[in-house]
Formats: sequence, structure tokens, C-alpha cells
Amino acid sequence: MELTEARKQAVQASWALVRANLKQNAVDFFICFFKRNPGYQAMFKDLRDLSAAELPTHPKMRSHGVRVFYAISSLVDSLDDLDVVVTITKKTANDHFPRGIRESHFENLFGTILFFLEERLGAAFDQVTNEGWQAVAAVLMSVIKAELTEQLAGQTATNL
Repeated sequence: MELTEARKQAVQASWALVRANLKQNAVDFFICFFKRNPGYQAMFKDLRDLSAAELPTHPKMRSHGVRVFYAISSLVDSLDDLDVVVTITKKTANDHFPRGIRESHFENLFGTILFFLEERLGAAFDQVTNEGWQAVAAVLMSVIKAELTEQLAGQTATNL
């Protein structure tokens, strides 16, 4: 699916709605992410032992959510400069590789982003917006796949 100008604008407009209450939306997103992906919370050293009731107010949860949403904001703001998008995405993939985060984790993340946006934005998450986010996710996943493949190849070569 192509990232057309109309789709870019729809992604940016929808993210502006999320950004209006970024901190709360970031926490709500991660609660949703953990509910949709049981076991993922255990991958977060500082969050693994927290109950569902403790998560929304825990400082590490709030700060991680905000950092992730600011990173998404940077990507959305840079959709007209794909070199920046690629650089940010490569860094994200490389930062997460040592933590055991692989392609399927990122796919589940993007699936949850689409689900969350549709739930949160309601009618504002129309077909063009959905297509835009799918196109953005496809671009990001192509970069992530390539970067993780390179990381795995390097890891294999090191272990020989």
C-alpha cells in the first residue's frame, strides 16, 4: 500500500488528536498492548512484577509510554523526509535487538497501534487514515526486518 500525500496527511491529523493528550494516551496504549499481548509485560524489567492496577500510575510505565509516543511523533512529523524515518527506525530496531525484541514483537506493536487508534479515535479513524497507518507500518516493518536480519547475521557470525 502506497503512502500517498492524502494518507500522510490523514496519519498526521490522526496523530495530532492523540498528541493532544499524549501522556494519558501513551499509558492507555501500553495497557492495551499488554492486554493484547500477554507475556510482553514480562519483557520489561521494571514492569514485569507490577499488577494491572499498578501499571497506569507507575513512573517507569508512564515514562516509557511517553518516550515511545514521542518517538512515534518524530516519525509522523518526518513522513516527508523518509531518510529521517529510516534512521529513527533503524536506531529503534538496534536498541531493542539486545533485549530480545524481534520482528513478531514489532508486528504486534503495529497491530496494537492500529487497534488502539481505531478504538480511541472512532469516526476520525476513517478508511484513508487506516490505510495511511498501514502504509506507515509497512515502511517501518521493511526497515525493521532488514535491520534485524543484519543484526542476526552479525550475531551468527560472531558465534562461529
